[in-house]
Amino acid sequence: MLGRSGSGKTTLLRLLAGLEKPTEGRILLPEAISVRGRSAVGFVFQEPRLMPWLTAGENVAFALEGRLDKATIAARTAAILALLGLEAFRDAYPDQISGGMAQRIALGRTLALDPEVVLMDEPFGALDSFTRRRLQDEIAALHQRTAKTFLFVTHDVEEALALGETIVVLDAGRIADHLDIALPRPRETGCSEFLPLRRRVLEAIVGKTPLAEHR
Repeated sequence: MLGRSGSGKTTLLRLLAGLEKPTEGRILLPEAISVRGRSAVGFVFQEPRLMPWLTAGENVAFALEGRLDKATIAARTAAILALLGLEAFRDAYPDQISGGMAQRIALGRTLALDPEVVLMDEPFGALDSFTRRRLQDEIAALHQRTAKTFLFVTHDVEEALALGETIVVLDAGRIADHLDIALPRPRETGCSEFLPLRRRVLEAIVGKTPLAEHR
């Protein structure tokens, strides 16, 4: 999801996560999500929000406390850390790791609940460009391995083009338009195929030419 500040991106995520109640209209969810309720929807915030007194492994396991037995929690935590390449940092505390690692741990904490949908609210916005690119590649690979639905909010057009299968442009709380990205992975946003896509998305955001005119 892409749009200018105040377009409603974060509000929509919070509505989908059940953190806000709609003032009108309805949110319709697939049966698999409706049956499981909120545990089927995971949320990764802009900041990692890790508990500083817990290690990386304990932060990942925290969401499972009281839900599963200790052996199952330990096994799932180990699997998540391995999935994200964080085994070596299991016993590290938040103040001992980088911002990129902290965001990966926050993602691991969300994935530990095995949600059907992962909501991500500009999770890489505060990271340097090199770390951001590496995590973008990891998210794309994770999506392919898990086949989960990721709903990713960003202000960055290149990030949206690199990650998205569908880009939804929001404007004043409404869907202004959407664009399907049918390009193979891995993607290089500097290639010639991206230039017209980037122009179309920018035009939709600034309100000059609707994307529909290009279809």
